[in-house]
This record gives sequence, structure tokens and C-alpha cells, in this order.
Amino acid sequence: MSMSVEMQGPTFLIEPAHRIDFSNGTGGRIDCSAHGSPPPTIDWLTGDGSVVSDVAGLRESERNGSLIFPPFPAEHYRHDIHNTIYRCRASNTMGQVITRDVHLRAGWYIYF
Repeated sequence: MSMSVEMQGPTFLIEPAHRIDFSNGTGGRIDCSAHGSPPPTIDWLTGDGSVVSDVAGLRESERNGSLIFPPFPAEHYRHDIHNTIYRCRASNTMGQVITRDVHLRAGWYIYF
């Protein structure tokens, strides 16, 4: 008896919001998850398409696909990390999908 495994390209289960605002005192996070067969890998891209790497104390990728921005002192603010565009990419051997741009902004005051 032969067992067949259906291959499926990635599709998003959770897509991030178009805009994420947070304060340096609270920190922030962007969530993204996807499914497919084989299970897709989640990574994050900057606005220019470069793969995001962790920056100690400022930006960390979690295994579940979330991108974490821990609370930080004002003097550690970096425009290229805290006020920029990110996109989530899910990929497997069947293909890849990329979310719309996520405009991230960290500030000292958030106006509603």
C-alpha cells in the first residue's frame, strides 16, 4: 500500500496589521504564521527585501514567526529598526508567500 502525501504551498494563518505603533517603554511585536506541506519556514524581510537578522536587545525573531521589539532606552533608538517597513515571508519547497508592507513605528508618545 502506497501512502501519498499532498504537497501544499504556504498560506498565511496570521498576517500582521498594515501599521504597528508602540512605545519604547512597552516594546512591540509583529505576529505572522503560515501552514503548508511541508511546513513553511517564516522569516522577515526589510522594505528593500533583505532578510532581517536579530539585533541584541532591539529586534529578535521567535521560532513561532513573531518579530519582537523589546522595550529599549531612548538612546538605543535606531531608525532602521524602529521606524521602517517589514514583510513576513513564508516559504517551503512548493513556493513562497509574502505579506503586504507592515509600517512599524516606535515612539515616545503614541497619538490616537
